Amino acid sequence: MSIANAAPGSVGFAYTPPDHGADAEAPMTRLGLVWRILASVVLAAVGVNAVVQIVRTMVQPDPAWVAALGMAVVALLTLAYPVVNLVRWVRAVRRRHQRPAA
Repeated sequence: MSIANAAPGSVGFAYTPPDHGADAEAPMTRLGLVWRILASVVLAAVGVNAVVQIVRTMVQPDPAWVAALGMAVVALLTLAYPVVNLVRWVRAVRRRHQRPAA
């Protein structure tokens, strides 16, 4: 749909949301799992490094608050993905253990 023939008041791309109850944890390929683990490890390393830099910045005699706040943003952004993946993994393991034996 182009903007020229769009309905009044509609802007952007057409989007159809997934059906309610669609399985967000669909089976994942081995390559997808390896990619998720690798990305989580790399981002966790960057996030931990950002936290270390914040501590090093704040320990100095004249702390640089702007640098510490910037590194805090970097730490939050990079640690979010590994934390989400860890929560997904824990929930999947719990679901696997709660399934009744058939």
